[in-house]
Amino acid sequence: MTKGTFGDNLKREREMRGVSLDEITAATRIATRFLRAIENEQWDQLPGGVFNRGFVRAVAHYLGLDEESIVAEYALAVNDRPSVPVWTGRPPAVVPDRPWLAWIFAAIAAVAIIGGGWFATRRIVAWRAARRAAPGATLNASPSMASSPEAPPELPPSNTPAIAATGSTTSSSPASAGPPAPADSVPAAAATTPDSAPMELKIETVKKTKLTVEADAARVFKGTVKAGENHTFSAKDRFQISSRDAGALVLQLNGKTLAPIGPLGHAGKVTLTREVLKGAAGGEN
Repeated sequence: MTKGTFGDNLKREREMRGVSLDEITAATRIATRFLRAIENEQWDQLPGGVFNRGFVRAVAHYLGLDEESIVAEYALAVNDRPSVPVWTGRPPAVVPDRPWLAWIFAAIAAVAIIGGGWFATRRIVAWRAARRAAPGATLNASPSMASSPEAPPELPPSNTPAIAATGSTTSSSPASAGPPAPADSVPAAAATTPDSAPMELKIETVKKTKLTVEADAARVFKGTVKAGENHTFSAKDRFQISSRDAGALVLQLNGKTLAPIGPLGHAGKVTLTREVLKGAAGGEN
């Protein structure tokens, strides 16, 4: 047999079945270096003698091949003609069947399915809540603007603002003393608007993903987050969030849940500015 034929055939049979060397090692207790030496036909790296035949037989048994044919091909490849009977029993290195392993794998799979369903349900509920809250913010924007500090145009006389602007009003006129009060109240009201309120972003992850957060052009977080983690960040004007799995994030801006930045399993990126904060404030009114 040509050198390399036996090892290549054995490797091809293993790869056709989608079996790795580590899996064979776990099942047969044969060191990975010995399995690799058999496939590369590096016979000088093997113990030799009956051990080599036992290794070959164990591999053939695990892959479901004809053990005797594989051993005969190995003997032909190494020109091995033993004068003693060939060991035909099951090698002691082969681990007996363990049915309880199947139960363990089944339990792990069941837990994974239940956990995935729970996280997906929670994500869908948060997404629906965000969609229900979005129309409310649009509808409530008009009443909030009606109550904004732009009400002073209802001041009584048409000539009173002109007098107040030139500063020629006398102190004895009670009508001219009244209008400045609403004008002075405009800066006070503006001081409490969302323009000066800090932006606080809370990120909750329902699935492991890579996350990057920038606050006011400064990177405040970059790394991998696990499911169930919570992170809070503060900014003055804007946030920029990017994730390898957009659907794994639940975002809350100043306590209000936002819509997802993308579908589950796909990368996503979003920029949150103060306009989003104003919309959230209008929706709460």
